[in-house]
Amino acid sequence: MTLTSFIIFGVILVIITLYIIIYHIYPSSGSSDILSTMTSLSQKKDIAYSDKIFQSVLSTSGSSIMGFFKIDGNDKTMKIDNGFIPLLQIENNVVLEISPVPEFKSGSSARLRIYTNNPSNNKSQEIINLPPIPQQKWVFIAILRDGRRFDVIYDNRIVASHRLEYYPSVIPSPLSVGDKSLLGSVIHVLINSKRMSPYDVERLRLSYIDTNGKILEDNTMDISFPTINIFAVCPPGLPCDPITKPPPNNMYQWSTPYA
Repeated sequence: MTLTSFIIFGVILVIITLYIIIYHIYPSSGSSDILSTMTSLSQKKDIAYSDKIFQSVLSTSGSSIMGFFKIDGNDKTMKIDNGFIPLLQIENNVVLEISPVPEFKSGSSARLRIYTNNPSNNKSQEIINLPPIPQQKWVFIAILRDGRRFDVIYDNRIVASHRLEYYPSVIPSPLSVGDKSLLGSVIHVLINSKRMSPYDVERLRLSYIDTNGKILEDNTMDISFPTINIFAVCPPGLPCDPITKPPPNNMYQWSTPYA
């Protein structure tokens, strides 16, 4: 083996080793992909049984629910009861929902509705208003919970951080996506029994997209590897904005600092 061939072999070996560590060992720590195939949002679909969701999401002190969503609009002929359509939900626990009309009443076209244990009201709910979810494109949405605190991420940006007044309800229910009023697709819904850090969430997101930022399953014409971006999150000491920095746009919800 010549020196040049040895160097090329060494470089290839290093790249393969980094790929395995970053995209197969590191992101898989506790995260379970419960929807690995492209699924329509045009009907409600249970994607995980209530016992699994209870063990992995509801009964733990912290949890993470994530997924890639592409919203293409809504069926204008369908009647919408309360002005919002559920996108992802654990019934009677937490609902991520959108309004087909921008800035519907509450001033937000998306929100997280959470059932809570209010001792004076057994049907109490708390609302976290969210910025509009972009349509006609894939958006990675992550809901991170640590006790009473909820953080919501769109792609690589925290768009809401809120501490509830009461603890969330724990009622065993399945995890479902979609609604008969929606048009669009969803894939790679992931759950984790711990509250993942934004750093870990970003690493996980990058493992499902290509170098053009597209979902691998939705990009059949382009054969490429997932983006290997070691510096996806700002390393300490460098002059860049980390993902945990509050967004400068006033339309984003940032109601309370971290405890």
